[in-house]
Amino acid sequence: MSLTNASMQPPVLMDRPDPIDLMVAQEEGRLDWLLPVRHSRMAVSAFTFYRGTAVVMAADLARQPHSGVMVQLCGDAHLLNFGFYASPERQLLFDLNDFDETHPGPFEWDVQRLAASMVLAARDLNLSVKQQEKVCRRTVRAYAKAMAEFAAMPVMEMWVLQQDLERLIEETESKTLQRHVQSLAARAKQRNSRQAVSKLCEKDASGQLRIRHDPPLIFRFSEFQGKWLDYNMSLDEWQREMYELYLANIRPDLKTLLSHFRRGDLAFKAVGVGSVGMHCSIGLWVDQRGEEVLVLQSKQAKASVLAPYVNLPGPEHQGQRVVQGQRLMQTASDPFLGWTSTPVGNHYYWRQFRDWKFSVDVSLLDAEGLTDYGRLCAWTLAKAHARSGDREAICAAIGSPKAFCATVLEQAVGHSDQAQLDYQVLLTRIASGEIATSPVY
Repeated sequence: MSLTNASMQPPVLMDRPDPIDLMVAQEEGRLDWLLPVRHSRMAVSAFTFYRGTAVVMAADLARQPHSGVMVQLCGDAHLLNFGFYASPERQLLFDLNDFDETHPGPFEWDVQRLAASMVLAARDLNLSVKQQEKVCRRTVRAYAKAMAEFAAMPVMEMWVLQQDLERLIEETESKTLQRHVQSLAARAKQRNSRQAVSKLCEKDASGQLRIRHDPPLIFRFSEFQGKWLDYNMSLDEWQREMYELYLANIRPDLKTLLSHFRRGDLAFKAVGVGSVGMHCSIGLWVDQRGEEVLVLQSKQAKASVLAPYVNLPGPEHQGQRVVQGQRLMQTASDPFLGWTSTPVGNHYYWRQFRDWKFSVDVSLLDAEGLTDYGRLCAWTLAKAHARSGDREAICAAIGSPKAFCATVLEQAVGHSDQAQLDYQVLLTRIASGEIATSPVY
């Protein structure tokens, strides 16, 4: 098959839910002043729209046949939800790094989400149709090859595999990607709590650190006293109750470590694209000597967008679902991962903020670099699926790698074309004034 210009294509999927209606329905309960920011970020390109609408693709995927081979899905495995972070042993690793939508489901759904993102990224780079096909096919082929390798390994050997920086650079053929990764590595190790505090905090009149109030993107909790007083408790009581439940759900040694810190300031912060408007916060902790700082991020967790379409059991607490899914799919995870609830029952998970976290800037890659990056993401996704599912059953479902690549390529093009059509619908609704945007995003 061949790819064609999406603008020349009729709608790929008929009789489907309106994509913008699905997007708006997902915004219920979010912070209303951040919704225009979300829309503006999604309106940048078809790719950013795609990043923010996992809910739309979930509905499309659910209408297609699948193998029935179940794994723990990332649920939103586009190429920018992979990236670098620090292991507990302070190694720079590459892995999946977003698990808001994690849920058990058929392995193909993650593969299709990744493959379609590769096509859209290739289009953003103005690569030729032939290059778009090559990027997508090699990504899918790398997934199939890696899964076959994992299926042949002893389970203990497979379980501890990880993609560290040295191996990544050594196995990357693209000089463009190699140079970019080396640059990212140097910058990533500067992204820690101290760097976050220097950028996001200031001292008040008494010399105490506090998060800089910078609406609409950063909004200090102290500006919302009335919200918590409605529940007959102070902001401090609200925070203490959430924190104590978080401490109950992390390792005992981490509790001892955190006992050396006191809770400081807290603020809402807009993050990502699809997550904008969710109750996402950063919290400042300072050690008893006033010398060390720690920044933790709390993020509201709602049911996965896949949940309506997969009747499989999982934790009732949505923060626990995210944390357990992340620990299962990653070889090494943030030790500060934990879940908690608000006094009124909303679910959250907590993690470190900016602990060497960095993503590849796809706009800086050429065709060869994007192809290599796709192979890297595919290996990583296969490793996550091999940890959580039946490796041999996945290989059997893949069958002929060549036929599998052809099938997924066709599906990826269809989803990419549909995302571009849906993106045009968003722009039309924005132009009509139906969907609000923001000059600050």
